[in-house]
Amino acid sequence: MEPMTILLIIVGVFIVLFLLDLLLTGGSMTVGTMHGMVMMGSNPIGQAILLVLLIILGVLVAQRGVFFR
Repeated sequence: MEPMTILLIIVGVFIVLFLLDLLLTGGSMTVGTMHGMVMMGSNPIGQAILLVLLIILGVLVAQRGVFFR
């Protein structure tokens, strides 16, 4: 896969997560990181979005750890 394709996929995932945040949790992550995470953690949809963000972060960290080892 080309690097530009991977970059577009990552940007698309973040845009979708941002839209889900705005539509389903009232834009809580756009308020501020700490306050937004507390607001998102208080409902199941927000918890699912936070879980997806953690999974993406874990995959990116693992990928960089393996690649730059």
